[in-house]
Amino acid sequence: MSTCKQIIIALRKPALVATLLTVASLSGAKAVELTGVHHMGPNYKIDTFYVNTTYGGNVGREGGGGRITCCVELPAKWRPGLMVTVRWAVGDWSQENTAEIEKGNYRSVLPGGRYRAQIPVEKYESAEHLYVHFFAGGKARVVSSLAGPGIYHPISENDPHAVEQATLAARVDQLFTEIELADMRKKSDTAPRRLGDWR
Repeated sequence: MSTCKQIIIALRKPALVATLLTVASLSGAKAVELTGVHHMGPNYKIDTFYVNTTYGGNVGREGGGGRITCCVELPAKWRPGLMVTVRWAVGDWSQENTAEIEKGNYRSVLPGGRYRAQIPVEKYESAEHLYVHFFAGGKARVVSSLAGPGIYHPISENDPHAVEQATLAARVDQLFTEIELADMRKKSDTAPRRLGDWR
């Protein structure tokens, strides 16, 4: 189980969280927050995304940074060849029927595709908040930055060329294979024995 998942499980045990963050720093890694940002326009949203196996939440139709999730491990200093596996699902709201949605019927919201890619983490000086930027056509970029989306962020919101450096993902039927899901369940089941059961 990743340090980030351990942190989520242990949120009610502050001493354990401090220990996990210390272990990450001793291994040369740093636990950083995770946020998704999409550049696909108001008719789309990221229904869910993952970096490696860490759940990143979703990104609403407005596109700007979604929720902040804790945590993903990054090396304290960037190194050439640093990659992460990003998986995401897109929702297509271009045919939305507002009256139906108000009644709880979301059939007019179409799946916009599921994607998976090995994406290079762009060069950074020190590991900070990790941002995954999603673009139309199953493309994404990953940056680490102290500055959130805006003028000081490595990827400008209005940069028409930002997509040119994005990695093209493969379209997939499911975000995780059955083998990956089984491995994730196994790791999740062993966490309470190793970390204590917070429930």
